Amino acid sequence: MKRTNRQKVEREVMNRICRISGYSLVLVTMTFLGMYGGIYLDKAFGMAPNFTLVGLVAGIALGFKGFIEEVVIERKVRRA
Repeated sequence: MKRTNRQKVEREVMNRICRISGYSLVLVTMTFLGMYGGIYLDKAFGMAPNFTLVGLVAGIALGFKGFIEEVVIERKVRRA
């Protein structure tokens, strides 16, 4: 069997990939937390889709806000 010549991936590239994965995980987590929080409030107060929609939109907005803040910080660090 012939050995293939593997290229090593630089540590900086792997660190960036890990950070981006973490940011996307935070985005998804915030979205689901907002949605499930809204579902819980709907069940507690008996107001069908109102809190679910508000929670979903708030979760998406907070997730994107955190994602954009991290991207801006990374760009500033990269330029320096």
